[in-house]
Amino acid sequence: MGLILLYKSLFEIKILHHFFLNKGEQTWDAMNQEDKENMERKSDIRDIFDITPTLDSTKALSSHNCIFKRTSTGILVGIKAEPDKTNPGKFKSFIPLADNLTFSFLVRLKDMNFLNYTALPLQGNRGKMFFLNNSFTNTTTTFPSLSAIPPVFENGTFYMPGDMLSDDTVNQTKLFTALVKTSESPNLSDDWITEEADIDTPMNYVNMNDSYPVANGFFTYTMKVKDAQPVATIKNSSGFTVKPKIEIIQGDFYTLQVDMLKFPQGIYSIHIDSDNPAYHDDVTFYLLHGSETPFAMIEIKVKSKQEAFNLTDQGDLLSPTFEIRFRNRRTHWRYVGKLFEAPYVLEKPLPLTRYGNIEIMKPPEPEDTKTIMLPNPSVSSIKAEALINSEEKKYYSEIHIN
Repeated sequence: MGLILLYKSLFEIKILHHFFLNKGEQTWDAMNQEDKENMERKSDIRDIFDITPTLDSTKALSSHNCIFKRTSTGILVGIKAEPDKTNPGKFKSFIPLADNLTFSFLVRLKDMNFLNYTALPLQGNRGKMFFLNNSFTNTTTTFPSLSAIPPVFENGTFYMPGDMLSDDTVNQTKLFTALVKTSESPNLSDDWITEEADIDTPMNYVNMNDSYPVANGFFTYTMKVKDAQPVATIKNSSGFTVKPKIEIIQGDFYTLQVDMLKFPQGIYSIHIDSDNPAYHDDVTFYLLHGSETPFAMIEIKVKSKQEAFNLTDQGDLLSPTFEIRFRNRRTHWRYVGKLFEAPYVLEKPLPLTRYGNIEIMKPPEPEDTKTIMLPNPSVSSIKAEALINSEEKKYYSEIHIN
C-alpha cells in the first residue's frame, strides 16, 4: 500500500466583529445557529483587513509544506499530513514541527471607518500596535480567544467610552464597558455596562491589554523622575536576559536609547531601576524590523504556555480554531435639523451595527399630527467630543434631519 498524503488544517483564526454580527440590539451569541450563520455570511473580513504572513513566516510556511489562505471569516493554514500509524484517526505533519516554530501575520486596515464603529481607543495608539497571540507572554486568557483579559480598574484613571475592564486579571467573571468618560469604579457607578460570563456573553474582545509600544529597531525610554540615573534589564519572551547596546542621554530626565537591531523580532520587556531617587518601571514592547507599523500582529506558536492553545499533541495535529473578537462601539445619538428646536440626544448610548434597525421615535410636540420614525446613524464619522472637552463625557453619532 502506498503512502497516503493529504492536507489537514494546522490552525484557523476566525475574526468576529460584532458591528457586522449583531442585529440592532440583538447580540450574535444569543441567536440560534441558523441566524448566526446567516449573519456570518453577510460580511467578509477581507473587506476590512489585509492579513499577510511576515517574510520569515512565508519561508516557514513553504519549508513545512503549508498552505496559507484568506477566508471570509479570517485565515486558514493547512499542512501536508499523513496518518499516525500508532494512533488511528490522528494525523501528523509530513515535516515535523518544532515546538518553538512561530507563524506571524501582519494585519493592515483596509476600512478607514474601522475605529468609528469599533470599541477601541480613538487616540493614544500612535507608535503602538495590537499583538494577538496564543503564547501569552504576560497574561492569561480562555480558549479559543487570542485576546488578553482586559485590565482591572485603577483609581485616578480616566476611561473613555468603549474602554473595557475586567473584574480580575486571571479569573475573569465580569466585563465592564464604559458608556461615557469616567473615573468612577464600575462597581459603584452607572457609567459602565456590567456583563456576567455565561454561554451567550463573551468576555474576550481586543482591548487595551493587547496594545504594545513598537520599537522599530531602537527602543527609547525617558525617565519620569528628575535626576534618576537608570539601570535597565531587558528580557525576551522566554524570560532570558538579553544585552543590547544601551546609550544613556543625560538631562534633567535621563533617556535610554536601546539598540535592538541585532535581536529577532518579537516581544521584549524592560525593567528600569534607580536607587537615588528610588524609581522602578516595567515596559513591554514589540521589536519590529522595518519602518511600517501595522494595525496588528498575530503570532501563533506550535507549543503554547497553555495546553489548550497547542497546535500539536505528541506530534498529532490538533487543528484548533482560534478567535479574535472586536466589540462594536456605542454612541449617544444626536439628532439635529429643522424638525428639532434644539439637538435631540438619546438618553443612553446605543450600539452601532450594520444590520438591524433600532426604532427611534421623534419626541412629540403639541402640533404633531403623526409619529415620525428617526433613522439610525451612519459610521462615516463620530463626534468624539469627550476627547477634546474636559466637561464633555460622551461620544456622539450625529444625524441631520432636514
